[in-house]
Amino acid sequence: MKAELVVLGSGGFDSKGPAARAPAGYALRLRSGTLLFDLGFGCLRQLARAGLRPEEVTHAFFTHRHPDHVGDLPALLFHLNYSTPPRAGNLQVFGPRGFCPFLERLGRAHHPWLRPRGWKIQARELEEGGVVSGPAFRLVCREVPHTTEALAYRLESPEGSLCLSGDTAFDEGLAVFAAGAGLFVLECSLGGRERSSGHLSVEQALELGRRSGARRVLFSHLSERSERALKRLRARGRLRSEETIAEDLLRIFLHSAGVQRTKRRPS
Repeated sequence: MKAELVVLGSGGFDSKGPAARAPAGYALRLRSGTLLFDLGFGCLRQLARAGLRPEEVTHAFFTHRHPDHVGDLPALLFHLNYSTPPRAGNLQVFGPRGFCPFLERLGRAHHPWLRPRGWKIQARELEEGGVVSGPAFRLVCREVPHTTEALAYRLESPEGSLCLSGDTAFDEGLAVFAAGAGLFVLECSLGGRERSSGHLSVEQALELGRRSGARRVLFSHLSERSERALKRLRARGRLRSEETIAEDLLRIFLHSAGVQRTKRRPS
């Protein structure tokens, strides 16, 4: 089996966008199980639509605590408590500084329904350079500039490599962090040459993606503005063959020597 990334949600929190795109969420299928990267509201249903089972999730990595990235975390924990058959193994959950107190408050707010029954949540906060080693992968993180504590993740495994920016402002070091990755998932929230203290414009995302030398770049966390700008570039032939505009339920296989795009599953 080759590692496969499934885009659960490719949208940013755009008041006009939820009908077209779910908020941020990604599932990475490895031989050893499924890893989640963010889980915005509605992404648990997207997981089911993609034909994936929440019970197979072994690790969940959160880039930051904004609701469009963690909104379905309580839904996931609730589901795992009441699924049939019941969950057997523990769930490892990771996030940036401040994530563990956030998770504890979430549990208190929904007490007692999120308290694991017969399994455990193993939560850990990560900082710059933090490493997580799994059965067949090694993950390292980088702190990125956003409006709250935020992380980018890079995962290496025999089945391929993945770098995911999460929400971030322009950061030249991010291109170095993603250098040569099989797939670089880049947020792209702003249209044209817009600037923000916490997000990337189309122009900035293109620059970071091309500097990284990643084998494929996937532009995600899209707004209406950034989607229009990217599609204009594509229509004019200004997007390279390795640059892809994300869609919900898009599936991408990772290879050690690159990645191969496949069609998304029908709705």
